[in-house]
Amino acid sequence: MNVLKLEDVTVRYGATTGVNRLSLEVHEGELVTLIGANGAGKSTTLRAINGLEPLAHGCIRMDGHVVSGASPAQIIDRGISHCPEGRRVFPQLTVRENLEMGAYRRIDRQRVRDDMERMFDKFPRLRERVQQVAGTLSGGEQQMLAIARALMSRPRLVMFDEPSLGLAPNIVEQIFSLIQEIRREGTTVLMVEQNAYAALAMCDRGYLLENGHIVSQGTSAEMRANPEIRRAYLGG
Repeated sequence: MNVLKLEDVTVRYGATTGVNRLSLEVHEGELVTLIGANGAGKSTTLRAINGLEPLAHGCIRMDGHVVSGASPAQIIDRGISHCPEGRRVFPQLTVRENLEMGAYRRIDRQRVRDDMERMFDKFPRLRERVQQVAGTLSGGEQQMLAIARALMSRPRLVMFDEPSLGLAPNIVEQIFSLIQEIRREGTTVLMVEQNAYAALAMCDRGYLLENGHIVSQGTSAEMRANPEIRRAYLGG
């Protein structure tokens, strides 16, 4: 069953087209990845889904309901959460306050407290730093906080934008393991990732974007076997 479906989505920045007639779908329980060079339109696609970029053309549906044109807050209410590129934690707020911001649309306060405890169980480092302001955390700790904050809205679909960017290799391994665990626990995942090799190794299906277009798509195995993708993105 489709959780998310984009149909002929176009996003423009003045005279520049960021995404052009893009169509893709994400099925329930999948981990789907978008790969491509810088400027291919990957992050723009996520921002369009999240309501941060208006569409010039096309339609976005979540669970069959049209969400294009909805506000970012309404998108969250529909069950879509976004872990943005560069982590974007609130640097002057504590770890706890950042997690509370992730649940700002929720009114079930006891369940929010329960979910915060669940995040601390999943990310023990955050429990150790619960009263520390987020701007003083390491890059890896900030990424863990950004992921936990995204999960605090109890999303059905969580989008990750370049989760490994700027992190040490051992931390990248931890982050990818966490994303796979989130998927195993039942949350659908759409991920943009610069490390095409790792992204295609862990996904169910992938899409390759070039200049705002999808130029290739397929299962993880199909994408890794594609000679053009191997040559351009996988090092041979």
